Amino acid sequence: MRRTLRPLLEATALSLLLTALWLAWGQGAYESFFAEAARPMLRALGVDALPDSPARRRFVSFVPFLVLMLATPGLAWRRRLGGILLGIPLLFLGHVGLVAVEALSHGAHRPGSDSFSVLLPAALFADALPFALWALFAADVLAGLLRGGRGGRGGGAAPR
Repeated sequence: MRRTLRPLLEATALSLLLTALWLAWGQGAYESFFAEAARPMLRALGVDALPDSPARRRFVSFVPFLVLMLATPGLAWRRRLGGILLGIPLLFLGHVGLVAVEALSHGAHRPGSDSFSVLLPAALFADALPFALWALFAADVLAGLLRGGRGGRGGGAAPR
């Protein structure tokens, strides 16, 4: 029980810390970055103005992704770092896609359509993306945990 409780307490503490940092500083900094970096991609997708939308509230998805990547026991540091360096840009692209879907589903591009039926799957995808990326990057550790061990091989290599 002690082996289970400690990682949970560490993940909880890390989650509280990263959430506080996100709310105090990260959210505003990322919103500013997103407004500039996403603009050319959004224009290419047909979105001319960056809307202030509920979709942008989902940008907090960095927090659970980072907590899971940092707190997963048995995950090699090389895999953690690689997962974070690949996952952050993928989450950014997911945010761009979600904002584009929301803007286009409410705009003149879709007169008379039910925007909720378009937006809901995109929002669910955006919510699941950090967890799916974590599961992908930590697959060997998760497989080891499901088999009843203390984790996978840690390095991410497939068994031969």
